[in-house]
Amino acid sequence: MKTSVNNLESLVKCPICNKKYGQTKILVLEEEENQTTLHLTCESCENSSLVFISSGKLGIVSLGMLTDLTREEVKGIFKSEAISSDQVIEVHRYLKDFKGGTSEFI
Repeated sequence: MKTSVNNLESLVKCPICNKKYGQTKILVLEEEENQTTLHLTCESCENSSLVFISSGKLGIVSLGMLTDLTREEVKGIFKSEAISSDQVIEVHRYLKDFKGGTSEFI
């Protein structure tokens, strides 16, 4: 969803302190035809949120959640390669056969 960050600035408020997000604290992570993913950091209280915005036949829907990820951390996650089904199976097999405790696992 090709959304102008300037249009979002007046609509999005921090869920903690209810202040509007400043444009400099909005990071567009992904932008597609019908969806946009943002990382927002409140200039007032410094809490961060991930916001997912989608548009469809019934209008625009958004979902936000608080996060402790910094701008740099979330950039790295969104640029990284997706986990494959083979990797999930490999971890499952490892954990299934693992005989140690939590401290040995870590």
